[in-house]
Amino acid sequence: MSSKRKVTIEDVAKQAGVGIATVSRAINNSGGISEKTKLHILQVIDEMGFVPNTSAQSLKIRQTNQIALAVPDIRNAIIPDIAWSVEQVAKQSDYRVIQINTSGNAKLELDTLRDVKKLHVDGLIIMPLAYPKTMVELINKLNVPVSIINYGKRLTDTVKADIVSLSKLEGNMVMEHLHNIGRTRIAYAGTQKDVIEDRYYAYEHSLQHPVDVSLVYFGEDFSIQTGRSAATYFFSLKNMPDAIYAVNDMVAIGIVNRFKELGVRVPEDVAVVGIDNNLWTTLTTPQISSVSIMGAEVARVATQLLLKRIQENKSGEYERVQLEPRLIVRESSVLISRNISP
Repeated sequence: MSSKRKVTIEDVAKQAGVGIATVSRAINNSGGISEKTKLHILQVIDEMGFVPNTSAQSLKIRQTNQIALAVPDIRNAIIPDIAWSVEQVAKQSDYRVIQINTSGNAKLELDTLRDVKKLHVDGLIIMPLAYPKTMVELINKLNVPVSIINYGKRLTDTVKADIVSLSKLEGNMVMEHLHNIGRTRIAYAGTQKDVIEDRYYAYEHSLQHPVDVSLVYFGEDFSIQTGRSAATYFFSLKNMPDAIYAVNDMVAIGIVNRFKELGVRVPEDVAVVGIDNNLWTTLTTPQISSVSIMGAEVARVATQLLLKRIQENKSGEYERVQLEPRLIVRESSVLISRNISP
């Protein structure tokens, strides 16, 4: 005598056209699912005669209701905006966020990917800076979904992750602005050019002449101290730059503060522009021009894509979303009449 096959949660998910995790949310009356979808799933459950086994179901889908956020430097003033945005979106779906600091270090970025299983999370949002060569390979082997907040690298379509980035190179916007206000001896201050490499290459490619290496300062990191050291270096030159493109706002703030101590006027003597548009740029004197990288919005979209992939148990058809950066012109790079000695 043959017995009728028991209906499984996979059967329900297939019939309802949703992921296993979404079925689980409907059964447990959890957040992160619309009322319409929940009612549809409950109707399918009733029609199929499915009887949930809560403990077996939990083991099967292994949901922890946690995601990880890996950021390059929690000391950078743009990171709290990103972390806060991720957390707010996650809370709406009853998810907690574990934060990891990679220090923008290639080894630590790879370690984060290798150890993600040990974190007991349902997905990972990563904001790389170093972009180690084996990063894509590791992401493609992971058994948890990944969203990438991507600044400064052109990633190929072979990456099995949802990617949120900007539609324009931030550095191109900085350089175009500095050229437009008549600055010709433009310097660059940042970390090594292979970190957020597109920001340096925007500088290199936007010049109308070969790079003058005396106008390039590479520091250790993206900190205020790097900016202060860069300003001291440029001040020591026989022929100072008339503008500085800083790799980020923290470096720009360090430059402006140090120039003030040295008696260099911003923007009269040297214009300064950063990238990030963090709050601190409005608290300095002068206030600092910056390109907004839409940190909170990029983080919101990246989190929504990750949670959707988790809840729908979705694979393939990875999203590529681009947002529009904006140049915010403040006192540090306003157009002024400059008296230049012959």
